[in-house]
Amino acid sequence: MASPSSASPLLPSPAQDSPPTKSPPAQYGSVPAAPRTKPSFLRSLSPSHLGLCMLIASQVLTSVQATITRYLAISLPAGRHYHAFEVLFARMSITLIGCLVWMWWNKVPHAPFGRRDLWPLLIARGIGGLVGVYGLYTSLSYLPMPDAVVLTFLAPFVVGYACSKIPSLHEPFTLREKLGGLVSLAGVTLIARPSFLFPVPHDHMAPSAAIPPPEITPAQRLYAVSIGLVGVLGAATAYTTIRWIGARAHPLISVAYFSGLVTVVSVGVLVGVPSTGGFVVPQGGLEWGLLGGIGVSGFAMQYLLTRGWQMVKGARAGMIVYTQMVFAVVGEWLVWGGVPDWQSCVGGGMVVGSAVVVAFWKEKEKEGAGKKAEEEEEEGEGEVAVVDEETGLLREDE
Repeated sequence: MASPSSASPLLPSPAQDSPPTKSPPAQYGSVPAAPRTKPSFLRSLSPSHLGLCMLIASQVLTSVQATITRYLAISLPAGRHYHAFEVLFARMSITLIGCLVWMWWNKVPHAPFGRRDLWPLLIARGIGGLVGVYGLYTSLSYLPMPDAVVLTFLAPFVVGYACSKIPSLHEPFTLREKLGGLVSLAGVTLIARPSFLFPVPHDHMAPSAAIPPPEITPAQRLYAVSIGLVGVLGAATAYTTIRWIGARAHPLISVAYFSGLVTVVSVGVLVGVPSTGGFVVPQGGLEWGLLGGIGVSGFAMQYLLTRGWQMVKGARAGMIVYTQMVFAVVGEWLVWGGVPDWQSCVGGGMVVGSAVVVAFWKEKEKEGAGKKAEEEEEEGEGEVAVVDEETGLLREDE
């Protein structure tokens, strides 16, 4: 009879084995430790890379909202077009509910109205945001998405000038920023193409457009660009007041003021102004899905944008914002077959290029100031000041 040690090479005898290692006891007395599994793709990312993914996703959702808004305004059958205020109501009412629930669940201090001494600034932030988003959504009824979106990149120049005039902020408005603003305005002129400079209308749409948008006149185009520029002033007001408020109010309180004011004003305008056509009751799954989608994507965009900024340094995060232009071009081409002509390409490049260059150099100057402050602190010559109040606001939960 074979000995146990020779019965099978796969079953060595206890004498040949090393002493068995004891497995760690299961925690909490009853549940054994779960076997290790390969981490998911998102868990394997570093915080900065995950933040970049969130920022890119937020820009995709921003372009999705612009696409839905433009589709509801121009591509539905006659009599079914949605006014900008109804689209804003659908988006902001859902955002407002999401903000209130989030603040209640997380017990945000001073929610939902914020500190009493900040009410004027919070209201100004809401009014500025209302004007900004109305200008963008109205311009989308006339302009292709790339042209409407690129106008929003003028806001940082206006914010820089405004912050240089507020005594409590007193941020420098450098010559580089002034030149960048002038180049951007020249780019806007190419996009607007006023008839006294560009008398021949230009067609943005490819002949094979699946859903051709209505033709617009040069006067309508100039009107849309003008409304878009008013929206830029509104957005700049909102951004400036956010910097002015700083870390004295939670970001969601600011968003709640913005979304709440837009919701109330939208209802008032749709009910009280006959020329808007009032509320259009959605018909069919497509319209309900688009209106619901723009609300859900709006709240998701706000969350991803805020979390992305918390996880990524300012310069890299700022550059990601400009990818919105790429997604706007793709969306216009996929839905309407539109391809920007050379004037829009050059004008958009001037606006985006100026904004990127100025943002890059400002970040470089900020990094230099930060390093100098650290050196002074090490030498005992001074204290480190907060370089970016807005970044401090966005990172307060880390």
